[in-house]
Amino acid sequence: MKDCPGMSGNRFPYPLWEYPARFLWRMVCLVIWPLAWRRLYVLRPLLLRCFGARVSLFVDIHRTVRIERPWALQIGRSVTLGRGVTLYNLGGLSVGENTLLSQDVYVCGGTHEYADPSLPLVTQPVTIGSKVWICAGAFIGPGVTIGDGAVIGARAVVMKDVEPWTVVAGNPAKFVKRRELRAP
Repeated sequence: MKDCPGMSGNRFPYPLWEYPARFLWRMVCLVIWPLAWRRLYVLRPLLLRCFGARVSLFVDIHRTVRIERPWALQIGRSVTLGRGVTLYNLGGLSVGENTLLSQDVYVCGGTHEYADPSLPLVTQPVTIGSKVWICAGAFIGPGVTIGDGAVIGARAVVMKDVEPWTVVAGNPAKFVKRRELRAP
């Protein structure tokens, strides 16, 4: 950093209390998290609750899901987090009820201020409504709000808010159509 003028760099971007909590969470993720059998689906929500998450016990979380900060997480009932989902919830994350995050979805709540030479961490909350389906491999950026009933297409890159009951797809994600449900 000596070569770059003005590049001080914040070596400790998180509150001090968070460092031991992050260490303990990493140990749980390495040792206990992968061992929780699918049949014992309440074990993962219980582990998250031990670390301050507000999570319903009726949540299906695959063993390969990665959660950065459980104490900044809120998940409603009947939510499924598929294989390989990453919740990089630095600014907080709220997920409504009856929502599905398919395999390899990445929810990102943090970035860096690239105009500042020290690249300080910038965090923003992400909100995902109820009855939302986020398809495989989608990326949800910092500060995004996804309205109730929305569908995010596979591999979509969502950097702006998504209106309720709409379908978006592409990179960047664009409106495709309104989502209308058929009667059962």
